[in-house]
Amino acid sequence: MSLSVKGYSLPRVVERDDYAAIRDRIIGLSRLHGLRPDWVETTRRQRFLLLWDTGGRVAARAIVPLYPGETPQLVDSLEEGLAHLFGDGWLKD
Repeated sequence: MSLSVKGYSLPRVVERDDYAAIRDRIIGLSRLHGLRPDWVETTRRQRFLLLWDTGGRVAARAIVPLYPGETPQLVDSLEEGLAHLFGDGWLKD
């Protein structure tokens, strides 16, 4: 089962080592919470993300690893860093 958000379906299970699933979860939850994701920088190993609120302020900054299976500590940090916006366990729900 999945959660539908304005024509966008959030995956029910997100594999912590799958960049595309993590990215899709961030995009879906951003829409649900009225935030605009902006991928501002990409390196060979990670992407830098800004989440903008409706007032044009940066609500959060995050590093999203392109190869999360290689850097589980970055995935943990990402999950903790966005918990204030998406709720605890947002990556697991």
